[in-house]
Amino acid sequence: MGIKRQRTLAEFGISETRSLQIRNQQSSFGSSQDPIVVEEDEERVQEVRCPLCNADITHLEIYMKEAHAQKCLDKAPEPKKPKTRPPLPGTKIVKLFSLQIVVDGFAYDRHGDIEHYFLSHFHSDHYGGLKKSWTNGIIYASSITINLVRDKFKIDGSRLRPLPMNEKIWITDKVSVVLLDANHCPGAVVFLFEEYDNDAVVKTVLHTGDFRANNKLIEEVKRWTTRLDEVYLDTTYLIPGFHFPSQESVLEVTSNFAKDLVNRGFQSIFQNDQKSIVNYTHQSPKLYKLLFLVGTYTIGKEKLAISLAQVLGTKIFIPAGTPRHRMISQYMEYFPSGLITHDVKESCVHLVPLRILNSKDSIQSYFQNYSSIYEDVVGFIPTGWTFTSKWAKKPEFSTILSRMDYCKEVLHNTQDALDINFVLKQFKKYQRFQVFKVPYSEHSSFKDLVNFGCSMDYKTILATVNLHNIKEMNEWFATWQNMRNDSTFC
Repeated sequence: MGIKRQRTLAEFGISETRSLQIRNQQSSFGSSQDPIVVEEDEERVQEVRCPLCNADITHLEIYMKEAHAQKCLDKAPEPKKPKTRPPLPGTKIVKLFSLQIVVDGFAYDRHGDIEHYFLSHFHSDHYGGLKKSWTNGIIYASSITINLVRDKFKIDGSRLRPLPMNEKIWITDKVSVVLLDANHCPGAVVFLFEEYDNDAVVKTVLHTGDFRANNKLIEEVKRWTTRLDEVYLDTTYLIPGFHFPSQESVLEVTSNFAKDLVNRGFQSIFQNDQKSIVNYTHQSPKLYKLLFLVGTYTIGKEKLAISLAQVLGTKIFIPAGTPRHRMISQYMEYFPSGLITHDVKESCVHLVPLRILNSKDSIQSYFQNYSSIYEDVVGFIPTGWTFTSKWAKKPEFSTILSRMDYCKEVLHNTQDALDINFVLKQFKKYQRFQVFKVPYSEHSSFKDLVNFGCSMDYKTILATVNLHNIKEMNEWFATWQNMRNDSTFC
């Protein structure tokens, strides 16, 4: 029996979050104003139907549209496969003098005599195209990613090369690679390639895959090299306005909020006299006051569940024998020892598919299986797409200097801390279940990218995402070069 291929929503014409517009509304993490929501242009709303079940999903938020379509996709029959694959685009090829390397380009026709393929992490938009019969070349990745590839696709082990972290590994007698933590999902890495000639470095290339840039990563790159010839940059959020708090701040604030909910309750925190239905059941006290559901896609955002469990002094529940259990078993070392449990009574934090938090009915359907253990349930949706800051109003830039001034303002006058009010304002008094969206992102924000671009020494930056907007992105790359040459800016 053939291995079922994981398909993407793009194959069915479903809009991707990366192409959405931003509502022109002022907001800040440190203010009490409403958050800006990324959504379709309100003045030109068109009916959106699921291409699989034809349900009207026009008024669902974007993450709910994706979750709805993904659920249908899981049940849909395999589409007919094209007879030939498209040619490999140049943006997927790292060109050294003595060697060409493919990074995250598996869905394309074989290119020349290229035999070295690198996979930055295990998200379907990067590993798409892999299958059991893969014969195009050797696949290099972190040990976690290789484990996930082996488990899903059953590829011949002779074509898989797990690489250690933070260690120089020679691919050929002239080319080496170092894997650095990309601060993205489990197993995600940044690749640092170096080419040598007579013991001298002749070319250095950094490929970020998908990453959340921070000062720690910048320093790690500098520890290995002082100069980059090329940077292949994750430009997912290279859009003025996409600034969100640091991961550390979101984890701390969200986890402390959850602990406060357990200790004080909704009525105390929100001055809410609306009683939950559980107040009228007259049942014996349950083992836990609250069950916390963390909604995620297949892999990624586990850090929020880890932080919640550690602050609450509990474990993370994963039902044994489920697809999620099978996947997580491939990277158990990512979790603190003993934090994962299959005994529901040992935990009040559950990792669940995002679709569980879609509606009252889906939450109720999940919760009823555990209602004898928990009094009530609260959901958290970690996403960078739902929130932006006061910079979301798109500014106009007539010169490089105006861009430099804007970047300087972003670097020095935006806050990285999440204000708890940003979470509290989402409380809905008459809603049966409370679900809070928290701005936890595993991609670099606009500010992160500015800081990265101003801190690194490089010759050329090449965008890997949103290539339809390459002219605008090149303007930002030129801006950062000018800022690095002017100490008053960086």
